[in-house]
Amino acid sequence: MKTYKNATELCNAHDADNFWRFGRSLYKYTDCGPWTRLVLTEDRYAYYEDKGSDDPSLLLDDDIIGIEIGSIVEGSDVEIGPIFLRFPFTSDELDVTVRGINDEASFYWKRDNEEDFVLTSDGVDYYVTSGWGNDFGRHTPDDVAEKFTAWQVTDAHLKEGETVEFDGLTIHRVDKSDFIF
Repeated sequence: MKTYKNATELCNAHDADNFWRFGRSLYKYTDCGPWTRLVLTEDRYAYYEDKGSDDPSLLLDDDIIGIEIGSIVEGSDVEIGPIFLRFPFTSDELDVTVRGINDEASFYWKRDNEEDFVLTSDGVDYYVTSGWGNDFGRHTPDDVAEKFTAWQVTDAHLKEGETVEFDGLTIHRVDKSDFIF
């Protein structure tokens, strides 16, 4: 576990010669693409993508009291954070913060961008999540997956809670309001 006493140590520990590189790396290599900003004295902030954040002289450690991390969830009205980490803080605190933001953003992204279906064939239920592609359970027979995919190509849509029959397959879109979020 490493302790970061200031922004220079934080950036150096992540092989970043400036805050822009640290923030860009965190954004690029974390699923939720979190934003980061330096918290300066007197309620001033510097976001990693701000003009000049690639200037090493920005890391005047006497002016920086910590960092904030948050995320805007695509396809949703949800914003996560910001969560403030005051210097000094540890690598574990940073990891827990980023992981927590990522997990929460992932939950909301799935809630707002994926559709859940129950597919019934020969009296057996199979579950599929459809978002950026289909995620079938490992026990879903190929013919059931093929029928569902063929139904999707028809550009048919179901509202939550609706059911349709297609080529011997019962397709039911799960009503997410039945779940507590």
